[in-house]
Amino acid sequence: MNKTIILSVILSVLLMLSLSLSGCRVQQQVQENLKEGQPETVQVDDIEPEPVVVAEPEVVAEPEVTEAEPEPAPPEPEPAADAYNLESLPKEVQSKIKLVRKLMSEARNREENYFFRYTSPDILQTDVWVKGNHMKRTILRYDQVDKYNTYNMVYLNRESLIAEGYCETTKAKCFEGHGPFTETYSKWNIKTPKDWLLELDDDFVWSLDNKISDQLYHIVDYHKDGNIIRVYVNDYRGWPARVEIYEDEGQSLDSLPTGKPDKTYIYDDMDIGGVTDDDVTPG
Repeated sequence: MNKTIILSVILSVLLMLSLSLSGCRVQQQVQENLKEGQPETVQVDDIEPEPVVVAEPEVVAEPEVTEAEPEPAPPEPEPAADAYNLESLPKEVQSKIKLVRKLMSEARNREENYFFRYTSPDILQTDVWVKGNHMKRTILRYDQVDKYNTYNMVYLNRESLIAEGYCETTKAKCFEGHGPFTETYSKWNIKTPKDWLLELDDDFVWSLDNKISDQLYHIVDYHKDGNIIRVYVNDYRGWPARVEIYEDEGQSLDSLPTGKPDKTYIYDDMDIGGVTDDDVTPG
C-alpha cells in the first residue's frame, strides 16, 4: 500500500478522535451548567457584563435631642397651725411646755384609776369610777325598766363595749332583782381625762398656770376641727380636770380665747388612785 495513503488514513482517524473527545467535553460542560442552573449557551468573553448600580446609603437625620427641663420642686408643706419652734420661745415658756409634756406623757402610759364627778353639756352631774377598761356611773334620774323595776347604776366594759344597769340602793325599787338590765353602751359611755390626753399631741401652747381649790393646773390651748380647745392639766398626775371648747374665729393661739366657752367638760372632786376592782364590779 502506498505510504501516502496510509498516512492520510492515520491523520483522518486522529482527527475524528480529536473531534469526538472535544464533543464529549462540551456535552459534559453543558450538563454541569444545567445542574448549576446556568444556561446551556456558554457566554463568550467579548460580551460585556451589565454594570452593577450600587445604591448610596440613605442618610437618616438624627432626631434633635432637646434637654428636658428639670421638674419644679414640690412646694414645702405649710406648718401646722399649732406648730412652733420651741427653742424660739422665752425660757420660762419652754420650761412650762416641757413640764406639761412630761406630765401628759406619764399620764398617757399610766392606768386610769380615779373617781370624779362629771358635768358636760348633756349631763348635769354623775359620779364616775374608772379603773382600767372598767367604768361605773350613777344615774341621778333613776331609769325605769318597767312599772315595778328601776335601777340607779350602770357598769361599762370599755373593751367589750357592754353596758348593764343594776339596782344598788334602797331608793331604787327592784322587785324583780337588782339586775343586770341590758343597756346601750354609747348612751352611757363618756370621754375620760385619758381620752383627752390621747387626743392632745405635743403641739399645744402654754397659756398660764392657775390654782383652783389648792390644786395647781397648767392651762394649754390647741387647735382641732375648727375649734380652740383649752385643757386644764393637773400638776399632780397630769390628768385633765377641765376642758373648754371655743369656736375658732381666726384667733391665734398666741392670744387667749375670749368670751364664754361653747362647751365645757368638768372632772371635779378627782380622787386619783383610790378605785378598786370591787368598785367597778357589780355586786
